[in-house]
Amino acid sequence: MHRYTAIIGEKAGGEALAKSLRRAWPLLPEHAVREALRKRDVLVNGTRAGTGTRVKAGDEVVLYTRHGMQEIPIVYEDEHYLIVNKPAGVNSDPNAYGGFSLIMWAESHARGHYMPELCHRLDNQASGLCLLAKNEADGKTARQAFKGRDLIKIYECLVRGTPGRQEGTLRAWLIKDARRSRVWVTDTPAPEAREILTGYRILEAGEVTRLEVRLYTGRTHQIRAHLAHIGHPILGDDAYGDRAFNRAQGQPGLKLSAVSLAFPEASGIESLRGRRFVVPAPF
Repeated sequence: MHRYTAIIGEKAGGEALAKSLRRAWPLLPEHAVREALRKRDVLVNGTRAGTGTRVKAGDEVVLYTRHGMQEIPIVYEDEHYLIVNKPAGVNSDPNAYGGFSLIMWAESHARGHYMPELCHRLDNQASGLCLLAKNEADGKTARQAFKGRDLIKIYECLVRGTPGRQEGTLRAWLIKDARRSRVWVTDTPAPEAREILTGYRILEAGEVTRLEVRLYTGRTHQIRAHLAHIGHPILGDDAYGDRAFNRAQGQPGLKLSAVSLAFPEASGIESLRGRRFVVPAPF
């Protein structure tokens, strides 16, 4: 029997216990969480709790289950960098809601031999390739490469409908509202707006279309907001997309994955120069 313990974050107070469990242990199978709740194998501050329980910030939650957690696949590792295939539902780094994060996993993987650093971030709901550095200097080099657009990031996604052109590069401006944790896209420059460039190519057309997407700029929620702005929101995106369409398709979860990460010769990242890493989209 496995025993997992977590502390509820300050922003997660008042939410349903089931939601907190999934946030705390996103690598546990969904059926394991449901089973633990049904059997009341969940303790909140030492007291058995069920599905109707709501948690408070600072609560200690303990879950007992016979099921183990999913592994985070390591795609590549050397003395400088670590490339993993992040599952959907895992935060890149900790936030005020608490719960499990990729950086927490990386620190456990390091076993005290180094202090891992994120070189970029993926949305919680997105899956795919993520680069971490094993020291501050290598982390700085990689972040500069991302900022300078020296690395090539390719995504796959499923969207509502089919764009009118087989491929293209979209240009717009993005405004970020950090307080609301969302962004807005406009076709013309605006105060506090930053330019975004998003390339796409149709892989499979239909009522639901599979796109290959290339990021030329890396803004918060750029792909999700930009594709929604042109009328082709990503399947499973309830924040920027079409909730009714998502429900009708019956495919829960954001259909967005970082499937390719390439390091051109001019990237400045010595140990990875000339290499390209690819993983299949999980949808």
